[in-house]
Amino acid sequence: MQARKSLIALAVLASLSGTAFAGNGTVTTYQNGSDNGTSVSQVGSTNSNVNVTQTGRNNTAGNVNERNGALYQASADSTLTVLQNNAYNTAAASQNGGVRNEGTISQTGKAGNSSNDKQKATLTQSGSWNTGTIIQNANSGTTNAATLGQNGTGNNALLIQENNTRAATTVNQYNNNNQAWTTQRNNTDIKATVTQSGNNNAGSVSQTDSLRSEATITQEGNYNKAWANQIGNTQDSRATIYQNGTDNSGTVTQNWSWNSGANLTQRGNSNVGTVNQNDADYSNAYLTQSGSNNTGALNQDKADSSTITASQDGNYNQIVANQTGPYGGNPGDSKLTASIKQTGTGNKILSNQTGSKNQLISTQEGNENRITSNQAGYDNDAYLTQKSGGYNVIDLTQTNTAALNVANVTQSGSYLTANVTQTGGTSNTAVINQR
Repeated sequence: MQARKSLIALAVLASLSGTAFAGNGTVTTYQNGSDNGTSVSQVGSTNSNVNVTQTGRNNTAGNVNERNGALYQASADSTLTVLQNNAYNTAAASQNGGVRNEGTISQTGKAGNSSNDKQKATLTQSGSWNTGTIIQNANSGTTNAATLGQNGTGNNALLIQENNTRAATTVNQYNNNNQAWTTQRNNTDIKATVTQSGNNNAGSVSQTDSLRSEATITQEGNYNKAWANQIGNTQDSRATIYQNGTDNSGTVTQNWSWNSGANLTQRGNSNVGTVNQNDADYSNAYLTQSGSNNTGALNQDKADSSTITASQDGNYNQIVANQTGPYGGNPGDSKLTASIKQTGTGNKILSNQTGSKNQLISTQEGNENRITSNQAGYDNDAYLTQKSGGYNVIDLTQTNTAALNVANVTQSGSYLTANVTQTGGTSNTAVINQR
């Protein structure tokens, strides 16, 4: 009996390694058990394949800290695939200096595991026109992580996490014409991070039916685009996009975003920033833009006790902010707040609020600016200010049972126009100061 135990232990602790130097080579390994390790190296290869399959716990495919112990390809037109099933597995693969390589890591937790999967996957690619994919499914625990790094031109990165708990994805791309796509579905307590430096980049994070999610996209360079979508049941979630460059476009969408936050920052010219929050009770939306000819749009629908904060610094910019109160089946005061600030010439603010006990604060500093604001409901307050300028215009309308509303308009400068309309109610107050 003792001899049989030794044989079993020896099989479980087996380690495989291989090295290939020629083109059109194929390495295939399969391990079934626990505490296994595999390392493969292909150097100077073309049209080659590495396939690693491990089933069990505590298995390792490659070592992220050791060149000689990693899954390594210095090749072109080659593929590297790692499949791991069960729990506590680690995969670290590298494809360097080649073109048109494909790397894939897939990790799937064992059915019935509750909190002990803890999978880790790391894929690094350098060169051009490479494709990297990491998939993690049905994993639990505190340290499920997928990291994909690419350095080169024309690369594509795709990370997918489904049915995981406490998981994180990270994509790093440097240079030009890169793309990154991260998809997370039916997860809890997750994070997704995309970082891109260079021109013509596109970054996307999609989180669906994932509670307590965090999405972060950072882009520095020109012609960048970024989308952060949190849809389905995404309560207590956060989305952040930062872009530094010219002609960038950023969009954050949050549906059923109870107690969620969106933060979009753009620095440069001709930027377009959009934040959409639906069923956005107790949520916050932030937009900051620097430069000229920018457009910002912020929308909160079926919202209660939510806030919009937006600022633009430059000329000929425009902000559109829309907030609507709770839907018919959820009566009560909406208590929405919008705070908007613009500095420069030829800027426009268009804001709309529906509901009750809302507050609107808009401030412009400069010349030839315009504020157009509409509030529908009762017990709403509007504070509109234009400082130190000329040829500025304010239009404020408070309608639809407009009772107990307050309109406070302040303008300083010359050639100023203020129009305030309050209809459909009683006990309203309007104060206009021009100096």
